[in-house]
Amino acid sequence: MAYKVLARRWRPRTFEDLVGQEFPALTLKNSIESGKIAHALIFAGPRGTGKTSTARIVAKAINCEKRDEGQYPCGAEQCGSCEEISEGKCLDVQEIDAASHTGVADVREIIESVKYMPAAAAKKVYIIDEVHMLSQSAFNALLKIMEEPPEHAVFILATTEAHKVPPTIMSRCQRYDFKKIPVEKIKQSLEKITRAEELAIDAETLYLIARESEGSMRDSLSLLDQLAASFTGEIKHDEVIGLLGIPDNESLKSVLRAVFEKDAAGCVELARAAAAKGISPRRMSHDLIHLFKNLLYLKICGRDFRSELSDDEKKDLFEIVRDESAETVELLFNIMIDAGERIRGSSYPEIVLELGLVKMSTMGKVEKIDDMIKRLEKLSGGAPPAGRRDTGRKERQNRAPAQNGREDSPPAGAGDGEREGPVLSDPAAAEAGTLGKEQVVALVRRNPDNRFLAKTLERAHSLEVEGPNVRIRFPENGMNYPKELRKDDKLRTVLREALSLDRVILDIETVNGEAKGGAAPSARKSKAADDPLVSHVIREFDAVVINAKNLVKE
Repeated sequence: MAYKVLARRWRPRTFEDLVGQEFPALTLKNSIESGKIAHALIFAGPRGTGKTSTARIVAKAINCEKRDEGQYPCGAEQCGSCEEISEGKCLDVQEIDAASHTGVADVREIIESVKYMPAAAAKKVYIIDEVHMLSQSAFNALLKIMEEPPEHAVFILATTEAHKVPPTIMSRCQRYDFKKIPVEKIKQSLEKITRAEELAIDAETLYLIARESEGSMRDSLSLLDQLAASFTGEIKHDEVIGLLGIPDNESLKSVLRAVFEKDAAGCVELARAAAAKGISPRRMSHDLIHLFKNLLYLKICGRDFRSELSDDEKKDLFEIVRDESAETVELLFNIMIDAGERIRGSSYPEIVLELGLVKMSTMGKVEKIDDMIKRLEKLSGGAPPAGRRDTGRKERQNRAPAQNGREDSPPAGAGDGEREGPVLSDPAAAEAGTLGKEQVVALVRRNPDNRFLAKTLERAHSLEVEGPNVRIRFPENGMNYPKELRKDDKLRTVLREALSLDRVILDIETVNGEAKGGAAPSARKSKAADDPLVSHVIREFDAVVINAKNLVKE
């Protein structure tokens, strides 16, 4: 006798045998028992979820010879009608493959044959598989016969793409949606089958097969059949991974731990170890993306969110991200998605994967803006930000007359000895006060090696130092001094040494007139940096004011 694959030998024979389709099974069974079965049914869902098997079970239940005994369709000991239908020999139950019978002529044969009474069964059943493959003309030919078929006929349509079936056909059918089978249920079914088939395989490998099948019972049985043929004795987990080229759960969790522990070298080693086992970078990135998806849902929804993960897996993953924020996990998730997309089109997928893992392992933690504001308020004594902003405005108003007076005063080198003396002799006083152009140039000239830098600063239109902020403005004369000073870090180093500062914030621009409707951008940035709240943020985060906007007209 020819060998039958596991998917055929273990095909469901009764409603109780269906795995993971409780609602369709219960509803159809009750409909048949009460005699209220619809004349047209449509089963929609992914591949390998039991659509065609359920259609055969319905055909057997309608025509079962043991209906009076209370259990139908037949189980182990089948009646003559159920056995014929199971073997595909019943003349009154026709299975039509719409993928190869797409035209009007094929539908016309159905219309002609449906007129005649069944030969032996109680009803004629027409099972049209992959019905979405029919042409538009064939669908139109089906409309009338499906709306008002003879009492002895039942139509069952099956499709993996319900959206391609015309609404005129859908409205004439009772629809049943078949969902992907959960991983845990596939695993339980595989355990039952392996015990009956006397296959030596551990639970971890069965889970791997169930996960790999992506919700399809048929795919899982086909994979199990392949492994049973590949191994003469015990089916070992490590050898299965090498044969199928898929990463196991522990390897993926090790990558996650290395990422969150900021172990970039460990990430690279794990990626190369996976490649040595024959796992492709594309497959590795695919599984990591799905794992990060589950991590993000764990952080957002908690352990009760619905997924294919077992309770033990949820517990393990939750422990990995216990101390991480949802924002951090989301950022890493997006980086992994970008790496996965680049891997598909890259000539060096291994390098792209490794770089993606290194990037994730070197990323800092992400904080919410609200948490950062609360931390700033705590550091500043708990005063609300609005109060600090008002205080800053008053301080600027009070400081304005003094600044105007300073602009009209003679240059610092000509007679401002009150500031020049302490600044040159005491850097601490320089940090507390405000230095002018000539004072800064004098400090730079102390070292003979800085004479060219001093000459460049002399050409500045204005130069002012206030705390760590150094504002330099050059006239528009064709020379690109700002670009040269930004590229060269020498000015920053010289000023740090001369003024005894830990850091220097440079603001170097070319004077190009005032902006329309208000102060120049550089003036607005300087004004913003004077605000106490902004100044506090700059000190805490080593920040720089990039741009400033006037929210209200002054």
